[in-house]
Amino acid sequence: MFVHLVLLPFLVFAPMHLSVLAVRLSNAPSLGWPELAPAAIFLAALLIVWGALRIGRYSGSPAVPSAAMALLGAGIALQFRVGTFRTVELQSPSQLALPIGIVSMLAVWLLLRRRRIDRLEPWWGVFLGASIAVIAGVLVAGHGFRGAKYLSGGMNPVEIVKPLLVVFVASILSGHRRLLRRGFLGVPLPPLNILVTVGLLWAPPMLLLIAQGDLGMFALLNATLLVMLYAVTNRSLYFVGGFAALFAVAAVAIPMTSRGRARLDAWLDPFSNATSTGWQVLQALVAYYTGGVWGVGLGAGSPNAVPIVESDFVWAVVAEELGLAGCAAALLLYGALVFGGFRIASRAKSAYASCVATGLAACLGLQTLLNVGGVVKAIPLTGIPLPLLSHGGSSLVATLVAVGLLLAISDENPPLGRAPRAAPRAGKTGDDVFA
Repeated sequence: MFVHLVLLPFLVFAPMHLSVLAVRLSNAPSLGWPELAPAAIFLAALLIVWGALRIGRYSGSPAVPSAAMALLGAGIALQFRVGTFRTVELQSPSQLALPIGIVSMLAVWLLLRRRRIDRLEPWWGVFLGASIAVIAGVLVAGHGFRGAKYLSGGMNPVEIVKPLLVVFVASILSGHRRLLRRGFLGVPLPPLNILVTVGLLWAPPMLLLIAQGDLGMFALLNATLLVMLYAVTNRSLYFVGGFAALFAVAAVAIPMTSRGRARLDAWLDPFSNATSTGWQVLQALVAYYTGGVWGVGLGAGSPNAVPIVESDFVWAVVAEELGLAGCAAALLLYGALVFGGFRIASRAKSAYASCVATGLAACLGLQTLLNVGGVVKAIPLTGIPLPLLSHGGSSLVATLVAVGLLLAISDENPPLGRAPRAAPRAGKTGDDVFA
């Protein structure tokens, strides 16, 4: 456990952090103690997570926490490189995201492990209501920025809606899985009232996201829903037809907003507005070309030439300074995290837990694809942050909560040596057992 949770993640972080320090030392006579703060903070986070899982006798898969902590370390090193992680002094609310996220991840694991996550299934209405309240609150109290709504300090608590809606929709899909599987000659034919019910429950948060202008979150959550629906029913037509409908909705909805039209134009022809809407995409493409296979070295590039590089375009830093090799290594870590989540789903002992794990893993994987695909100009930009690497307090907390849920589902069995409670003998009532 120590190797997976401390040694391997720190071996990912240490070379990146040392590379940045070496470049800065070559341009300055000395370095102050704040330059070592990221290493101290990340090492403390690793030891806290390892100690908590060891004391709590975690018996689940080590792949998910190991990959998550390695990506977290890479994210800290990248944010230190671009200047958003400067000191341990509290300068913005986003600096609290790391401790809040670590505590939330461990708390979720402790509270919901040993199959206690199944107790959430009847409370789907609470999670749906909380999601609607969060989105509506940001819509009312937030201010417009880059085409979406944010609270003061750049906070976007809508990110927490991702695990909330996954937990909600898992209750609906797993509870009606037999009806949703009904079909004829491979064509799904569920009862109409089930489809209407699911649609009516899913519509309010989606309509609020559209009103907020967060089309990236809208696309991400609907794509996650389709993956969960396919996993529950094993009906490929849900998957194919659903994604076709999602693309059709996107084709209609994106041009309806000025922000959507600008992103579509920047994707189709960034050179037509090279000094305005296309500047970000073009500078990112220059970064890829500059990085080549091995990169120019972390700390030796010019990432600040790309606007908003610390959040939406942090992948451009990876491409320029770590090259194709660094991009491949990062994608391998994301692959380990996502496929580790799907493996947890396949081994879960209840349909509900399996559906939750599938949704969380799918959400993390799709979020990665939407961000990387937009940055490399494979798809239009969505404004979705890159999990664990992008700067953003709400996104980091939401991602670590999702990891905590995966840990809880994976940690279903009691530790070795703890005998299960004996079941009452047949024919005995509860009063007879305690007599």
